[in-house]
Amino acid sequence: MKSGSSGGWDRRLILPFVLFVITSIYLATALQITAQFDEGLVGPSFVPVVASILMYVALAFVVYGMRKDRDTTESEKISLVAPIKVVAVTALYILAFKPLGYPVSTFLYVYALLFIFGLEDTGHVKRLIYTIAITGVFYVLFAVIFQVRLPLFDTEFWGMF
Repeated sequence: MKSGSSGGWDRRLILPFVLFVITSIYLATALQITAQFDEGLVGPSFVPVVASILMYVALAFVVYGMRKDRDTTESEKISLVAPIKVVAVTALYILAFKPLGYPVSTFLYVYALLFIFGLEDTGHVKRLIYTIAITGVFYVLFAVIFQVRLPLFDTEFWGMF
């Protein structure tokens, strides 16, 4: 019997299928967003639509990779440790975004994701450089290009200053 399959149905396809359905609902909702005024190509639904398209592409790669790995041995098990870590780190990022502000929360989030996805072998200096670069690129993208007001350190929340 093939790894992760039972009678022709590959159980590993359950998560990609669920993510496909969620992404489709997200895309349908994003397409219903109407702008208050004509904003051209980059309106309020632009980023959700792009994110949905990227998710579809990523899911296609995952399913294609599963097809290539179909002949693995029975002893190999699917590990959910990394996806659970990503969900936990993302939840912490969402909670920390307003109180810590964009720069600090995004820096910590990207650093943690790079660690989870295996960049710990490249060394701390490279990971720090990558983290600073990614945080900076997204800051320029959202704050400068899209002119989104990103939160900074929330002094009222912390009551320090």
